[in-house]
Amino acid sequence: MAMALEDGSQAAGSSLAQDMKGLIGRYTDKTFDWDAFPASRDFPDLARCQMRYIGGGGSPKVNDPATLPAGKFTFSMVHQPPGKFAASHSHEVVEHFLILEGVLTVGWVWGDEVIEAKLAPGDLVLNKLGRPHGFRNDGVEPVLMQITVGSGKPQPPVYVCHPRDKGIEAARRFGAGAGPDKIIPFNPDSSDFRQRELAQYLVRYRDRVPVWHKAGFASMTYIGEQAAPPQHYRMEMIHLSKGAGIKAYSRDVEDVYFVLDGTVTVGWEENGKTVEQRLGTRDLIFNPAGRAHYFRNDGPADARFTMVVGSPAPETVAFTAA
Repeated sequence: MAMALEDGSQAAGSSLAQDMKGLIGRYTDKTFDWDAFPASRDFPDLARCQMRYIGGGGSPKVNDPATLPAGKFTFSMVHQPPGKFAASHSHEVVEHFLILEGVLTVGWVWGDEVIEAKLAPGDLVLNKLGRPHGFRNDGVEPVLMQITVGSGKPQPPVYVCHPRDKGIEAARRFGAGAGPDKIIPFNPDSSDFRQRELAQYLVRYRDRVPVWHKAGFASMTYIGEQAAPPQHYRMEMIHLSKGAGIKAYSRDVEDVYFVLDGTVTVGWEENGKTVEQRLGTRDLIFNPAGRAHYFRNDGPADARFTMVVGSPAPETVAFTAA
């Protein structure tokens, strides 16, 4: 019989337990990096910091020993103080912003015109491959967001309006012209093709309809069918009722759990051995391809976590209650 260790893992298989610990990113073990983005140096208006969990996440610091190696995607958090902005740029892959705290203004760029949308906690925008975009904190509190880039080794961003080239005021507008009609508020009901394009990639938390599974949890799709279109990966938000749990499953690609609130117990199985670790708020675990794993809520309250899967294909796992 497996004997519980003080850290919550199971003693059946020290190698498996060490492997599991090595693929967990603990929020309390990490530090925000205020020098993650070299293009922001010497520009106080661009100040923001990054906490890396998986890969560089848009930062060139891909060899950070405190960061897990990336597979199909990167995973990080970014903190942006009030009044600061990120200059408009594009990527060769998709990336998403999931707002955890504060209100973020995101701008998508078409020439000298920009459509701006405000995102509240729980909202997401999937920035389309090649679409120039920037973001700004117009609020009174800091913004904290989770960012995923759809490649393990993304190329450096291509800036379209950086203050070193166009000046601070133009860059703050993401390159929009000075006229009042050059910055257009987001309107999902508009017939403008640009508005319609952005509307496909912007997901409101308030509009998500939970799907309750017989295994005792609810899922809300953010990137996938009937949500933002998946291209490199997909993502769901999981609401796990207290006392609920599922039997082990495996995939042919990795998946990642990132706890938003509450606690989640995660287990790995191999050759009849089981190890477990409990994750707290803003802890993350990387579950490798082929690894049998499960989740359970042993806490006193319901928990929420995001699940990012390294494939755009629809879900094939049939989750079964434990």
